[in-house]
Amino acid sequence: MEPRNWQLAHLLLPLVATGCVAGESADAAGDADQRAVLDVLEDYYSDFSSRDWQAVAQHFWPGADITTIWRPPGEESDRVVPTAVEEFVAQAPAGQGGKEIFEERMLDAKIRVFNNLAQAWVRYGTRFGDPDSLQYWEGIDAFALLKHGDRWKIASLVFTSDTNE
Repeated sequence: MEPRNWQLAHLLLPLVATGCVAGESADAAGDADQRAVLDVLEDYYSDFSSRDWQAVAQHFWPGADITTIWRPPGEESDRVVPTAVEEFVAQAPAGQGGKEIFEERMLDAKIRVFNNLAQAWVRYGTRFGDPDSLQYWEGIDAFALLKHGDRWKIASLVFTSDTNE
C-alpha cells in the first residue's frame, strides 16, 4: 500500500475534524473545545513521530492507559493488552520506536465534545522500519479526553490497525 499524501491530509484535517456532529450545537465554546482537542491530538502525533517519549506521556492524565489486541512474545494467541502510559513510553524505543524510520500521522479525525468530555476517532497512518524494509499501515485510534481546569488531556487510548481481524 502506498503512503498517503500526508501534507494534503494535514491541510484537510482541520476542515474534517471541526465539523459538528449531528444533534450538537455549534456554539463558540463548543468550537473552541473541538479546536483545543484537535490541538492536543496534533501535538500528540507530532511528539510521537519525533520520538519525544516524555512529551508523549505529558498528553495523558496520570493513570491513563493504552490498550490494543496483540500477541505478546512467547504467547500462542492474541489477547487484549492494556499498558500504562509510563510503561508504554519506556518500552517504545526498544520496539518500532527504535527503527530508523518511525512516523505516525493523523489522516482524519472525528471529534465529539460534551462539557468536559471529548471522544475522538482518528484514522492514522504509520510508517516504520529501515529504508530497504519500510512498513506502512493504517488504523484507528479511539481517544477519550477529559478537560480539567482549562486543560484537555487523554484519559485513555484504544487502537487497532487495518490488519487486525
